Formats: sequence, C-alpha cells, structure tokens
Amino acid sequence: MASDTTRVQYHRLLGSGMRLNLAAVQVNVTTESSILSESPRVDILLLGWEGPAWTDAQRARLPDGICDSKAAHILIEFKYTESVNEDGILQAAAYDLFYRQVQKLPREQTLPVVLSAKTPQRSRLAKWGYQESERGVFRTGLPFVGRVMLLALNRLPAHSNNAIVKLFASRKQERDAGLASLDRNVFAESTEFHAYVLGLSQTLSVKGELNMAEVLTPEKVLEYGKRIRELVFETGTLEERLAGLSFKERRELLRLLQEEMEAGAENGADSSENT
Repeated sequence: MASDTTRVQYHRLLGSGMRLNLAAVQVNVTTESSILSESPRVDILLLGWEGPAWTDAQRARLPDGICDSKAAHILIEFKYTESVNEDGILQAAAYDLFYRQVQKLPREQTLPVVLSAKTPQRSRLAKWGYQESERGVFRTGLPFVGRVMLLALNRLPAHSNNAIVKLFASRKQERDAGLASLDRNVFAESTEFHAYVLGLSQTLSVKGELNMAEVLTPEKVLEYGKRIRELVFETGTLEERLAGLSFKERRELLRLLQEEMEAGAENGADSSENT
C-alpha cells in the first residue's frame, strides 16, 4: 500500500489554496512547474504579472519574506513531511539557476524559497549560516545558497497574509492560529476559497488519523469543504452562517431569517387570539 507521502501530495493542496486566495489579485500560481524541458519540477511557482512590482493588494496576500521581494518569479520548494536538509537547500538553489537559464531571466527577477512545515533545528540553521531576519523568515549569506530564503511555518506570525501557508504548519496551535487569522472578506469574495479552506483545515487536523484508500486531491478537499459549508449554513449559529458568505448569500440568508421571524410573530398572534 502506498505511503501517506505518495498518496497525499501536500504541495498540490497548498498550491491550490494559494491559487484560490491570490486569483483576485492577479497572481498566477502553478504546481509542479517544469524547470527544464524535462524534470526537475519545482513544487510551486508564483508569478506576478501586473506592472513592474507586486501591487499592494498582492503583497497583502503573500507570506512574509515573499511579500517584501522585488522578484516577480517566486519558486517554492515545499517540505511538509520531511525536515529541511542540505540537499533541500541546494535543490532550491539549483531550481532557481535552471529556471533563470530556461526563462532567460536576470538574478533579481527570481527568488527561491524553501517552505518548511517543521521547525528546522537551530544547529542546522547555524551550520548553514541562516539567521532569522524577521520572525519565521531566515536568510543566509553563504555562497551558492545565499539566494535561498527559508520560511518556517511554525514561527511565522499568525497574520492574514501568512494564513493560508500556516494551515500546513506541523503544530496544531499554529494551524489553528492561521485559520483564525484568515481575512473573512476574502471568503466573501470567493465562496469556493471558503469551502476549500474549510475542507483543508478539517483534513489536515485529522491527517494523522486518516487511513485514506485513495489519493487526497485538491478536488476532493474542495468537495469535502463544500459539504461542510452546506452543513454550517443549515445548522450553524448566525455568526457561523454569515462567515464566508458572499453578499448574495448573506442577503438570501437575511431574507430567510426575516421570513422565519415574521412567521413566528404571526403564529404568536394567532395563539393570543385563540386564548
């Protein structure tokens, strides 16, 4: 039987969440992007197409470290089940080199990033010359790998721009903090994104208990999230039902609630007349 690592392609789950989150601000997100005509393939590629730099709206949804970069091409190597090691850092540096050669890009146009669900050991970081320039963001000045930024998801602050990546942190409290920090206005923009986050958060919260017989794909996560969303809409509190609804859905919900109140008032009046 295939292992969880082969059955669950976590970089695809993360990439789909980032695609849904960033679509409204015109950031193109692809997974398993080809670096050369053949393999290797980088896990996730973020491209900013509008203008010479990231817009304020785009920066507001990009994780710390990335949002401050002037590079328009962000290459992300995602480490979910495995710890960051020297090969992972070198691999990210190699992908960056190959990608620039194929795309004929100058160095300043690309940024290689290693995104780590687990917190790297301090001794390893020191050995590689990595220092924390801001919480969760590590940089090094060593030759060959100095361009590679390392983001530790357990240490990134629970801010709305970090929320979607923190859903993949190895520590439950950090995943919960990431979920709580998501901008609910973004949910209102895209009901599909809201459903995906619901499905993703529930799936990752029980990942250690799942014995899945089939590959967990972004499509299955979205389908699961839609079912959760429908259940919340039917049985949740008013606050839960309003969270993540589009303007049209909120208006429909308020209309239904008003009809329920009016029906309740009429029934109360009828009962008074009959007594």
